[in-house]
Amino acid sequence: MKKQLMLLGCAMGLLLFPATAESEKSTVLHDQMEAMNDAFKAFRRETDPVKGAAQAREAQVATIKSAAEVPELVKAMPEGPEKAKAQVEYRKMMAKLLVALCEVEEAFLNGKVEDVAKIVDTLKEMKKAGHDKFMEEDE
Repeated sequence: MKKQLMLLGCAMGLLLFPATAESEKSTVLHDQMEAMNDAFKAFRRETDPVKGAAQAREAQVATIKSAAEVPELVKAMPEGPEKAKAQVEYRKMMAKLLVALCEVEEAFLNGKVEDVAKIVDTLKEMKKAGHDKFMEEDE
């Protein structure tokens, strides 16, 4: 009986191990980028100015938190001037993103929901450029 309980305990431990390993891949930066993406998906289709402005603010908060982090690709770089330049470039891109998200909020607050679509196109381009520069390609 004791052996069966021990085997059952080991089996349960093995089942839980992949879930634990998966959660370790989640970083503060990843979590904030997910929050930003969720808010982006919500406000790009929003027609209610009040809700849209609130969603834009959610994305702004996630952007500010993300700007304080360092992408894994940059962390992996050897210490030196190139790494420092990459960190600065990342923060500059995040700052530009924050400004664009403020423009989204402003458009909603001014009742110009149609202007949001134009800004969303810019945000898509910014997202692609940032991901191309600071994310490793999945193989």
